[in-house]
Amino acid sequence: MPGRPRVRRRDPRRLLHGLLTSAPEPVADGVELLRGGLTRTMNVVLIDDPGGPGVVVLDSGEAGMAAAILAAGRARGGISRVVLGHGDTDHRGGAPAIRAAGGERPIPVLCHADAVAQAEGSGGRDYWRPELLPPAVRRFHAVMHHVWDGGPVTIDGTVAAGDEIAGFRVIDLPGHAPGQIGLWRERDRLALVSDAFYMTDMWGRPQEPALPLPAYNQDTGLARASLRALAALDPLVVVPGHLGPLRGTDLRARLEHAADAAG
Repeated sequence: MPGRPRVRRRDPRRLLHGLLTSAPEPVADGVELLRGGLTRTMNVVLIDDPGGPGVVVLDSGEAGMAAAILAAGRARGGISRVVLGHGDTDHRGGAPAIRAAGGERPIPVLCHADAVAQAEGSGGRDYWRPELLPPAVRRFHAVMHHVWDGGPVTIDGTVAAGDEIAGFRVIDLPGHAPGQIGLWRERDRLALVSDAFYMTDMWGRPQEPALPLPAYNQDTGLARASLRALAALDPLVVVPGHLGPLRGTDLRARLEHAADAAG
């Protein structure tokens, strides 16, 4: 008598990864985007590492994305290093778990020297001004930052403007956060810019590119200058920290408008 067909059980961990993080999607040559969070607004970028093996991870999204980031990295030969665009809670979130996954040889986590204190410390809480937000939004973010954050992460090294990372050049984009950086690739005019601008409003709803809210900036004037400097590069593709990417020959004008419209 033939036995019953074997039921293939789904791995609950893979199901959870799918809930928290979408499958990698191509952005450009050697660059893929992971969208995380239940609303898929948290961006993590995987970059093929010529110095390999594996990939460089730019930003680490929220804490719940760590397992999916590690799985995506393993599928591409492993994660050689994590580079934080800045140290806020929703960008360092997965980094502690990713670093720890290396065991006795932790996966290195890097950031700008000016971002170390936040990455290893409060995750941005030292300079946020939540009193500038409506009360309901303030309460919402007070809860969500604890959901997003994986806690302080040990920084294993620093990067600076002009350094080369996996075929990209590090660029300074301070203002929103201390030591915020982006990565720029001249050959295809691709910019990976963390939170140089927002494409979500204070409730997480999609919006046109805009300067981050003053409540979350260390220095809004400096953030505006960084956005104008980004526009001056005349990019064709820009991947921000949330939603996007933006594409087209009009990006310079759109980014300049966002900088000029800021109050």
